[in-house]
Amino acid sequence: MSKRTKIILGIVALVVVVGGVGFAVLGSQGAGPEVETATVEAKDLAVTVTASGKVEAGVSSDVFPPTAGTLDEIYVSDGETVTAGTRLAMMDTQALELQVKQAKAGLAAAQAQLKNVNATGGGSADVKAAQSSVNAASAAVTAAKQQRTAAVSQQSAAKLGWENASDAYDAAKLVYPSTSPTLTALAAAEAQAEAGYRQATAGVSQANAGVSQAQAGLDGARAQLARAKGANPASQRAAAEAGVRQAAAGLEAAEDALDKATLVAPIDGVVIFNAPGAALGGGSPATEGSAVSPQAAPFTVVDLAALKFTAEVDEADIERVKPGMQVVVTLDAFPGEEFKSTVTRINPAAQPTATGGTVFEVEILLEDMGSDILLGMKGDADIEVSSRGSALTIPVEALFSEGGTDYVYSVVDNKLKKVEITVGATTDTEVEVLEGLEEGAVVALSGSTQYTDGMPVRMAQ
Repeated sequence: MSKRTKIILGIVALVVVVGGVGFAVLGSQGAGPEVETATVEAKDLAVTVTASGKVEAGVSSDVFPPTAGTLDEIYVSDGETVTAGTRLAMMDTQALELQVKQAKAGLAAAQAQLKNVNATGGGSADVKAAQSSVNAASAAVTAAKQQRTAAVSQQSAAKLGWENASDAYDAAKLVYPSTSPTLTALAAAEAQAEAGYRQATAGVSQANAGVSQAQAGLDGARAQLARAKGANPASQRAAAEAGVRQAAAGLEAAEDALDKATLVAPIDGVVIFNAPGAALGGGSPATEGSAVSPQAAPFTVVDLAALKFTAEVDEADIERVKPGMQVVVTLDAFPGEEFKSTVTRINPAAQPTATGGTVFEVEILLEDMGSDILLGMKGDADIEVSSRGSALTIPVEALFSEGGTDYVYSVVDNKLKKVEITVGATTDTEVEVLEGLEEGAVVALSGSTQYTDGMPVRMAQ
């Protein structure tokens, strides 16, 4: 046999050997479709409830006016950072100063009445003095009612002027382009007329308060007169002393309201302008000339260093959520970042959703986040409601269910084997296996191929 023949035979033998190895390898992988697989692992499994929500103020303080009136001056701008004690605005003090003067006059009258009782020991002089007080108080009521009538007339006129200005502006918008000076002037006139109406409405509130105060004075004077006519000197003196105390308390309240006419920031933070005129028909943020009342705060100071994330948890999940649970918050404005915190409070009052569902607000404290988080930012909260240590887990793609039975397809010797399992806790990505599988077992993941028990497969490399 020549050397060339030996070489050829050697190559043929090598080809045969390689072919045999390839056949063996192919046979070891199976002849069926290729499938993705996963290995059963033992690891810690965290079960979470996910809910969407937004960033809100964790610490905030509303600033209310002491009485009804108008804002005369505003010293800060919307969104400005302030410290506790910073002046925010000043109310128009004309009406407040008038109330202080009236209260001082009332106190002087009460003190004079007491002095007269002490000097005369009671009797006809007391009746005469009490009657004079009734006459003066009655005149004050009449004057206050006249002032209210005038204020109501001004309000009606201001409302009519606003409506006419609004109608003129609406009509002009149909004729003039948006850049027309005429349209701009009419818009300004409408805004001015609206401001006049707000101010007139505040005047009505002040006038109503004046009538109430004058009527209270008249009632007190009449009661004093009745006591003077029928009481003995001792009771007259006690009534006069009570009148002094009541008048002094009224003066203190009026002076306190005047002192609080300067609205100040109660805490460090950022000023948010609210819409104090909403109850009177206005919805714009506070401006100079805005009508305000103690029922609505024109300003709110928010501490941006103490924010919270309010998550809306579905009623089906709220029972599993408890204060103190670990949370991971993600915000749309900071993709890829996670903010770890805990559940601080669960609002017991349910809230309806736009789709007719029911949710509960869960508050999560945001502290030292290291990012410029702002009010209103939206995102999601993953609340860890339970944890399983060393749990046997498989991907959710490996779980199959049929007729109330859960099962997987394990891969044994390149063939599928249908195995029933008992499922425990589940997450969005993993399933806990309580019975049916052991750690290290290989299971097939769902794909485009329909699996059957005993099907030969090839595992993807």
